[in-house]
Amino acid sequence: MPIRSMTGFGLAESTAPSGVYRVELRAVNNRYQEIQIRQPKWTMNLESKIKKELTSAISRGSINVMITCDRETENGKLTWDKASVDSYVRILSEVKETYKLGGEIRLNDILRFGDFIKSESASYSEETLWKHLRPALIGAIKAFQESREAEGAALVKELKKILKEIIKTLQLVEKRAPERVAEYSASLSGRVEKLLANTPDPQRIAAEVTLMAERLDITEEITRLRAHIEKFSENFNLDEQVGKRMGFLLQEMNREANTIGSKANDVKIAHWSVSLKENIEKIREQIQNIE
Repeated sequence: MPIRSMTGFGLAESTAPSGVYRVELRAVNNRYQEIQIRQPKWTMNLESKIKKELTSAISRGSINVMITCDRETENGKLTWDKASVDSYVRILSEVKETYKLGGEIRLNDILRFGDFIKSESASYSEETLWKHLRPALIGAIKAFQESREAEGAALVKELKKILKEIIKTLQLVEKRAPERVAEYSASLSGRVEKLLANTPDPQRIAAEVTLMAERLDITEEITRLRAHIEKFSENFNLDEQVGKRMGFLLQEMNREANTIGSKANDVKIAHWSVSLKENIEKIREQIQNIE
């Protein structure tokens, strides 16, 4: 399963005896799963089945579902009750004859008793309605997943681009680290010479440089940051939801970048540390939309 964005859109229709069903899915990013459904009243009993279908396919995101169904009328096909009309005509004829009333019995007279026009609504069981609706729902979910995968592919492309920048900056830091120690050694020797009349003891200078080199050593931080980057990249090929795991790894990456900047005691490395954190933040913003 490729990486999926939490943003997506899906639409599908299916034709059944109870009508033409149309299901539309829209979603945006959310730390949790939220499902909102708008549907015809006569399908309300299917809501739990609809949510179960969605939950099995989508783990995170705010999901809006719109379900519509085209029928002849909302309540069904209209018909008329012949027996009732026969009764009305008979009664009106008897009244006319009893009271010696003139005129003819017309349609308008009968229409005043409009209760003979009724709705002939087909009755379907919950199970049957689910069979009619489900194909449209499954089709919409499929289209929705394809939409999310396409957006996910674009996100991965952007993430890889940013990771390359991070690695490039890290290489600069790694190259600079030993140069900084050599510069410190030369600077220390120069300061001591100014303070002392005699040439400083090379051994004492070496010991001081060694101590400072240990304090400023960022080898472990660089190694850990590289490991986090490698682990982060592995998520691109995993067959599972990786958004939360990526978030945790980014926290570790940011921690190492901070430590590199604080321990380095070097202007160039400090600037590169800022660049590392900026790119890590760019990734963090991007992965907010990954399932």
